[in-house]
Amino acid sequence: MSIQHTHRARAARDSRSGAVVTALVDRGLLPDTRREEAFEVVDDVLGGQTVAPAPIRRRFAELAGYVGAAFVVSAAGVFFATQWAGLSEMQRTAVLGGIALLLTVAGLAVLAVGGGGLAPGLAAVRAGGRPVQRRLAGLLFVGAAATAGGAVGFQVEEVVTYPSSSLAVLWGFLTFTVLAATGYLLAATVPGQAAIALGLFVSVPLALDVNGDPDPIGFGLVVLGIGVGWLALAERRVWREVGSARVIGCVLAVVGAQIPVMELDSPWVGYLALFVVAAAAFVMYVAREAWPYLATGVVAVTLAVPQALLDWAGQSLGPAGVLLAAGVTLLVASLLGLRLRREVIEDQEV
Repeated sequence: MSIQHTHRARAARDSRSGAVVTALVDRGLLPDTRREEAFEVVDDVLGGQTVAPAPIRRRFAELAGYVGAAFVVSAAGVFFATQWAGLSEMQRTAVLGGIALLLTVAGLAVLAVGGGGLAPGLAAVRAGGRPVQRRLAGLLFVGAAATAGGAVGFQVEEVVTYPSSSLAVLWGFLTFTVLAATGYLLAATVPGQAAIALGLFVSVPLALDVNGDPDPIGFGLVVLGIGVGWLALAERRVWREVGSARVIGCVLAVVGAQIPVMELDSPWVGYLALFVVAAAAFVMYVAREAWPYLATGVVAVTLAVPQALLDWAGQSLGPAGVLLAAGVTLLVASLLGLRLRREVIEDQEV
């Protein structure tokens, strides 16, 4: 009697479960915190499929792709470290552009492999399949956007005479942002989303004032607006990674509200913005029950109160008083957050 060895299958979600649960959450019929439980229920109703574990060669293929991309970047770094001083601006632009083209072609090839061509591969990735190819291609597209941005920056610096350095950095980051967004549309990943946020954050002050330092109030309010817009896209499920999008949007909102505090003549704009961010974050937590909003509310209150007290009380508080105010504020904000969380949980159980 022969014994056949088989791999133990692991449970996998039915391909229709995601659409059903997402629709329920988007229409407010299901709290976001119960998403995992809902997946299990829907899977049971639909009959839940099972699949065999991913072949080990596929994991090695993904790892080999990351290693290959790392080798390309490392080779470029070594080349630049040894030959950079002897290269002209045109040669630097050409080398960076060549690397960007290589990484772009590699990313498109990853999407095309195993999918019957580029178009079917893109369709499969957008439908939520082929996660290995999506992650690898997304990372390659981020690298291509970075090197292409560098190439454009060097080219602008060579062509423009004044103020060449500021315009070169601005155009470089604008190029990086646009290409990172394009790569995200092709293969949505968390690194791609973070790259877009970084590009916007750096491009804003440069675009506001190329010839000098940007006004902190204007810079901060624009960044705050970007954060709010980011969160709006996250709640509408425009970003594929909703949890990461909430974190990025909340960070941008808090940073944007904090920047005007550096304006010596009117720091109250920053304090007011932080309080508004905190209040809005607590309201959003009650509505969406997502932890980034709760954390944002606590952090914004903890930043606003001690800074406002130090500004209005001058040096009379001293270092110990500021630390005490910060500690008390953090405790109060944390207790408020815990109270809100308890109320949300109780509402779910009713």
